[in-house]
Amino acid sequence: MARLAVLIACLALAVLPFAGPALADAPPAESPVEPLRLEAATSRATLAGHFARLIDPERRLDLADVLQADAQGRMEPGGDFRGAGQTRDIHWYRFDLLRPPGAPADWILEMGEPYIDHLDLFIPRTAEVRNGVAAGATRPVARDYRLVRLGDFVPRSERPMNTRMHALPLSLPEGEPVSLYLRVDSVSAIRLSARLWSPVAYAGHQTTDLLFQGLFFGVLGVLSLGYFALGLLLRDEALLAYTSYVATVFTYYLFANGIAGVLLPDLPGWVMNMAVGGSGFLGFSAALLMWVYILDLRTHAPLLRRCYQGLALLALLALPTTVTPLYAISNPVVTVSALVVVVIALVLTARMTWLYPGDLSPRFYLASTLVSLAGLLLAQLALRGLLPADAFVADPYQTASLLAVLILGIGLALRIGRLQAERLRAREETAFATKRAEEQRTFVAMLSHEFRTPLASIDSAAQMIELSGAVQAPSALNRLQRVRDITRKMAELVDLFLSADALDQGALALNPEPVTLGRMLEEALDGLAGLVAESRLAVEVERPDRLLMVDTPFMAVAIGNLVQNALRYSPPESPVRVSAAVVDIDEAADARDPGGRDNDADEVVIRVSDRGLGMSLEEVERIGSIYFRASSSRGTKGSGLGLYMTQKIISAHGGVLTVESTPGAGSVFTIRLPAAPAETVGDRLAAQ
Repeated sequence: MARLAVLIACLALAVLPFAGPALADAPPAESPVEPLRLEAATSRATLAGHFARLIDPERRLDLADVLQADAQGRMEPGGDFRGAGQTRDIHWYRFDLLRPPGAPADWILEMGEPYIDHLDLFIPRTAEVRNGVAAGATRPVARDYRLVRLGDFVPRSERPMNTRMHALPLSLPEGEPVSLYLRVDSVSAIRLSARLWSPVAYAGHQTTDLLFQGLFFGVLGVLSLGYFALGLLLRDEALLAYTSYVATVFTYYLFANGIAGVLLPDLPGWVMNMAVGGSGFLGFSAALLMWVYILDLRTHAPLLRRCYQGLALLALLALPTTVTPLYAISNPVVTVSALVVVVIALVLTARMTWLYPGDLSPRFYLASTLVSLAGLLLAQLALRGLLPADAFVADPYQTASLLAVLILGIGLALRIGRLQAERLRAREETAFATKRAEEQRTFVAMLSHEFRTPLASIDSAAQMIELSGAVQAPSALNRLQRVRDITRKMAELVDLFLSADALDQGALALNPEPVTLGRMLEEALDGLAGLVAESRLAVEVERPDRLLMVDTPFMAVAIGNLVQNALRYSPPESPVRVSAAVVDIDEAADARDPGGRDNDADEVVIRVSDRGLGMSLEEVERIGSIYFRASSSRGTKGSGLGLYMTQKIISAHGGVLTVESTPGAGSVFTIRLPAAPAETVGDRLAAQ
């Protein structure tokens, strides 16, 4: 039986939408609305359950038509007030009131939301009307009612009461039911609720309500000003975007809650609409940019960042629709987009919380998005009629917005603290590194100075032996001269090492001089042949007489480092080939890139080839890094400074160092230097 009942219920729900027209054509059923009884002890009462409603989708009915429809029973009794969402339909309401004997006659009717455009209230002329029926008439007619206009398009200076909501005083006859008719028309979403207050209770309610609104706007104002100043001071884009978002929330509720209307009682209705809709769209754009900076979408999700920027631009372009009927289309689109953005932010902040458990900021971002999502969902459910319009004491989205910006502000404050701590730590590390580098430079300078003394002693001793004539054999004299040459090179290396730091700083002053290509290679290779078997070096120079403009000692060190490495890291019996040539850049460019640009200059190409163990692609990419040594260098002495210095020297000459290497097959180091035109070298020689 239970399953059968469920099946019947499901069928009824499925058929109900199609049964609408048939029900509408059926004779009206008796469905009287109980009037709201205002007892002597009543201080506040809602009109929920005491009204009937008629929807006019054609926007053609006037009061006379509604009275006739009511007499025919076509107005549907209402239980809870339900929002109608974004609609251009006109909604008619009938409120039934009854003041029993002994109850006070004066009451205040309050209706909302504050942003509704037009609220036309028709009140019976109680002096001539009894029980809503004119004397001698069978039913009420339109002339028996007086019209009170309310809504955003009526300045508050022309309303019965200058209050945040739409309010007016009522004087009810004793013991007789009274029916009020209300016409609601708004470009904004229609979400109506209505209450009756005693004057004393209404005054107390106003105090409490304004206290909450003052607290709300005070918090938002302090957050806006404080974080704006902090964002300017720190030049933090996330803080400035957050400030913009908070400012739009402040502006939106200032107008949507009716506070601006109270402060500016003659403000035109279209300005109110533009302020409410425009601040909502601007707030959506500011929120998009805020999440772009907070979540660092530029780095972590560039595509999502572009989507957010596109949505922000579309929201800005939709601003003019806020004062047109198109707002009924643009506002739901922006609302759905905002809901999607909040869900995406929820996912991303949850991911950040998972990835960075030690950082508290993402937890506050996550809490803020959860609160925003809850408030947005509740507000939309009430706005679309899925929840009673007066189910909450305060606007759920307003309360959620306040909590969300507060929680998000705390998260941003923690973020600021973390960034400041990281900056302080970076400054301390920089200061420590600077101090350490200075100490190292001082130590190297002292150590290099100490090297000069023994080198000078060795050179002096060799010179004294040579001058004394004690050594006569040519072979011994050659060895003695080699000792002096190597000592001189060592002294030059010390001077070069002292200038390596200046080379890093770009402050090394090269001293280029005219030298032939052959002579430069002789300087670089001089002394190397005596250290290893001369048969391993194969030197080939094309155009050795070609004059160059280089700093010969530096270039000798750079080339010598490459040759020494090739001899050291390749098998003892394997040859090392050194080749040098001057090539035309046009020919080289045409070979590499046909159709390249013309150039009359030449370039010097020096290659050092070995048949050693070679290097992997990853190691080749790191060649020239300070202290880096390839895996093939294990077991041999070295510091990793040679290639680093070589690359710096070549770069200082405007050249490049490239490497081609195959594991197990050897490596080829290629130096490419721009060769100065022969005319320039000739002018330099003439000047000397």
